[in-house]
Amino acid sequence: MQLNMRDVYDNAGKVKEEVAPWLSGHKQLLALLPNLQLLNQHLISNADVSLHEEARSGLYFSFLGAGPINTAKDINSVQISYQPKNINGHFLMAKGDEYSLLQTRISPAHLAAVLGETEDQIIQHFMAMRDKLGNENAVIQLPITERTISAIEPILAHKGHSISLAGYLYSLIFILIEQLQMLSHLSQCEDCQSKLFHAQNLIETPEYDTLNIKHLAQQVGLNTEALAIGFNLIVGQPIESYCTRSRIKFAAAQLRQNPTAKSHIVAQSGFSEDQFEAAFIQHFGVSSHQYKQIH
Repeated sequence: MQLNMRDVYDNAGKVKEEVAPWLSGHKQLLALLPNLQLLNQHLISNADVSLHEEARSGLYFSFLGAGPINTAKDINSVQISYQPKNINGHFLMAKGDEYSLLQTRISPAHLAAVLGETEDQIIQHFMAMRDKLGNENAVIQLPITERTISAIEPILAHKGHSISLAGYLYSLIFILIEQLQMLSHLSQCEDCQSKLFHAQNLIETPEYDTLNIKHLAQQVGLNTEALAIGFNLIVGQPIESYCTRSRIKFAAAQLRQNPTAKSHIVAQSGFSEDQFEAAFIQHFGVSSHQYKQIH
């Protein structure tokens, strides 16, 4: 089935009745200022569909989640991209796919006016960052940090005047620009990378306790923001996810050696029973009970 995103939602942001057999979800688009927009979108496919979408030129600061984004805790990652011109294209959603996005778009000229710089300076800066830090799709990825969460929470909870919401968005954008600068430094600083690899080694030791980012950052000589951003850079995943995987892999090795000691292994892992099973299924695709039978 082929659909155009312009035909998916009604004026209230709900999926149109005629599209409901294929898609469900919602969309809220706020034009706060002429060149500043905020989008909160959630889409679930009920069948295989091809969606045509148009994107205006500008700077995009995107926050992705696995389900509806109602709080900052629902966000898994951050993507930053610069789109120099309007584009359009198709993307596919298989039956059961879920797509959640909180996104702000701002024009380089608008951001330049806010920062007191020229539009060319802003464009050149983000193009340089894109070329240096972007992936094959020219998208720069950042992890979610505590500072990012604190900046997003008032945006999602906002119910007042649009001008105050614009202020919250500016604050968030400034934080992400600072994080880009930090990411750029970490990508070329050998001393910082050595500290990040040390953090990775500490996490992988069997005796490593429940993750405490503040304590780990102090151990390796970085601040918490640099640790979170740098770890995602060198390992390719957020530090929390990596730590969970490391602890579950260690627990699995213990289960193979002593299948009858599950209660002790769970307690030692720092997870509750439910957390342990959820992490086990996510990593191995089977429950710990099934894993014991297989191995």
